[in-house]
Amino acid sequence: MTDATITINPDGTGSVLLEGSTTTVEGTTAADARRQAITHITQRAASLGRPISATAHESGRVYPVLVNTDGTVSQLTRNEGAVPPPSVEPAATPAPEPASARTITEAPKAEPGPELDVTQPTPSQNTDLQLDPASHQPLLDDAANVPPANGIEETVEAEDNRSGDPVDVDPRWVDISKKPAEHGWQGTLNGMGLKISPAEKEIEHRREILRQQIVREEEERVAKEERTRTQAAQEGRRAAREREAAQQDREQRAVIQTSFEEPKNVLIANDKGGQGKTTAGYCIGATAGRIRGGDVVAWDANETRGNLGFRAQKAPTPRSVVDLLEEAAEDFTTVQGSKRSTLARYTRNQGDNLFTVLASDESRDRQDLVDAEAFEKVHEILGRFYSLILIDTGNNHRVSHFTAALAATDQLVVPVSAGADGAYAAETMMDTFESLGYGNLVKNAVVLLNDSATRRGDATGIATKFEQRVRAIIPIPFDPALDSGEEIDFDTLQPATRAAYQEATAAIARGLAGTTEG
Repeated sequence: MTDATITINPDGTGSVLLEGSTTTVEGTTAADARRQAITHITQRAASLGRPISATAHESGRVYPVLVNTDGTVSQLTRNEGAVPPPSVEPAATPAPEPASARTITEAPKAEPGPELDVTQPTPSQNTDLQLDPASHQPLLDDAANVPPANGIEETVEAEDNRSGDPVDVDPRWVDISKKPAEHGWQGTLNGMGLKISPAEKEIEHRREILRQQIVREEEERVAKEERTRTQAAQEGRRAAREREAAQQDREQRAVIQTSFEEPKNVLIANDKGGQGKTTAGYCIGATAGRIRGGDVVAWDANETRGNLGFRAQKAPTPRSVVDLLEEAAEDFTTVQGSKRSTLARYTRNQGDNLFTVLASDESRDRQDLVDAEAFEKVHEILGRFYSLILIDTGNNHRVSHFTAALAATDQLVVPVSAGADGAYAAETMMDTFESLGYGNLVKNAVVLLNDSATRRGDATGIATKFEQRVRAIIPIPFDPALDSGEEIDFDTLQPATRAAYQEATAAIARGLAGTTEG
């Protein structure tokens, strides 16, 4: 069998001694020179039809290897065909001939064994070439001066493949790496019409650019997936809120549409002015009227001139409750005279809001005509034609018609502004009601906590005052359309405001339904 010697220098130069002939190899790197040397020996092995054993010298170490006809390289031990130098006699025996001249018998192709730590002496040292299996390391590895056990060629391939680099598996890299040079003298000549391949430095530059692009694309992909997940979660929560709101709307509308077997009276009261009683009366009337389909009247039973007639849609003639008492009360004492058309001459239809308003008189002197007896007379007439009567009161719960209204009340509603004075007035009024024996009205009351653009009170503190005393507290948001004091256009209210009044109207209806069941 032909013996060969491979010598590889760190600068990429080297030589192959094969069959007594030396061939020089020169590459850009040690790996390149190693590849050329293996190729040269492989060609000879193929022509002979058998593997060639060789001794590789690189970085101060020596490695016995076997180069097969197919170009694969395996490590040799003495048992696989590596022949140690003969014994040397001090006087009679000549020095052993170089390893390159030794003839080594053919050995079978060896399977890669466990990795060994190779510390191999040079042939000039008269020692055995048998490797210590316990210290075996890979052969001719550039980084550690120790190559992989399965051969020099696989080491080269591993370097070229740059294991783990995402660029190597990116389909764009093949085209990018093959593009003609754009920089250096190669790029200059290519600008003249040539097609010279790029230098290694430019290849590495292209590799780095693509690597950074891959990183950016991965970051964008991850960010997009996160945005998609976030958007899906938000849409899921939004859909859940919409379903919940729709379910709540259905439930509120259903309770507001409750049919009552007899007229129900809702008293809207707070001893202090400016708390939103008139606004609440109108908006509750509009909400109930639209959902119930009519059958609702709001009555301004103020002991002085009230504002409900001013805030409501105007009628062709400004008739009031006093006009009803003076001109038509007697008509309702007979069956023939008890006509809704007669009552309609004194009430103010609110159009699409589907409820009517019975206003107080604009003259303070005439309003005094509505005492307790007059209240009961008007209340009896309204009860013939409406099942829900909203009573907007004044600021004095001691007058006779207020006392009569309190006695007829089924549900108490207490509007309170954000200021402490309104809350104090409401508490004082509730104390009076309880002392008069109307504790159940207070316990079942609905408090409307009105927000204000000018008064920033402690809404949480005010709510705390009432939460253990009443059945429900409904926040009513500030709305410029109501704050102006002009005629109320219910369609111009903000959605949050209309939703709050629907919640309040539903809370009132639940209380009324409870009194019916009781």
